[in-house]
Amino acid sequence: MRFPSVRFPLSALLLFTACVDGAVGQTRLAEKGELILAEDFRRHAVYTKDRLPLAEGWVVRVAHGLWERTPEGVRSTWEKGHSPVLVLEGAFEDVVVELDFRYEEEEGKWAACRVSATNPELYPRAYAASVWANVNFKSRGRGFLIENDEWGGHITRVSYKKADFAPGTWHTLRFTLVGNKGQAECNGIQVTGTHEKFGMPKTSLWLATGQSPHELRTLRIYRAAQADADAPKAEGKS
Repeated sequence: MRFPSVRFPLSALLLFTACVDGAVGQTRLAEKGELILAEDFRRHAVYTKDRLPLAEGWVVRVAHGLWERTPEGVRSTWEKGHSPVLVLEGAFEDVVVELDFRYEEEEGKWAACRVSATNPELYPRAYAASVWANVNFKSRGRGFLIENDEWGGHITRVSYKKADFAPGTWHTLRFTLVGNKGQAECNGIQVTGTHEKFGMPKTSLWLATGQSPHELRTLRIYRAAQADADAPKAEGKS
């Protein structure tokens, strides 16, 4: 028995391919433009609470935890109190940030990688925009999320999707800020949202990890290029 042949239009084939690749609906706010900072965590053997030089206009300091260089990047160690946080200080606005991270599972210790952008002078004790790749931190949804976080106060979840992040594996987290829009990508998952504080001029990038051992490597910060023309600007920006 012969079956009649069926021809699919090219558009349908392209749509099927996009579905397989996980690309449907994943329009980026911006592409990578001029490189602002390339940091492979090779400049210093140990990071301290004192400001240490990076590239021109950038310094790094420890806010919490212990941070030491490894063969591939920098490793965070938690002892007690606040989970480890490394702060990079430098001026930026609309950017694309890319960071590789991985973690080790340890019983009784939670795991997550957070990247936050803010301006402590304009917005004291708050992160203007944060992205979480959260494995099992109970105070946040387990998965991938963008938020605005006022320390000890109100946390606004802007966008969230369930996601898993395997231990012992390098994951690349991409965080884009254009005006008041934020977008994050990791492992083919994308979250996008808008908040009035996202568009403020930033002066620091906070890299945070969970209590279990984490490593960071290959941090890149780019100016956002070919940005979404509809992205609203923050008040006071031209």
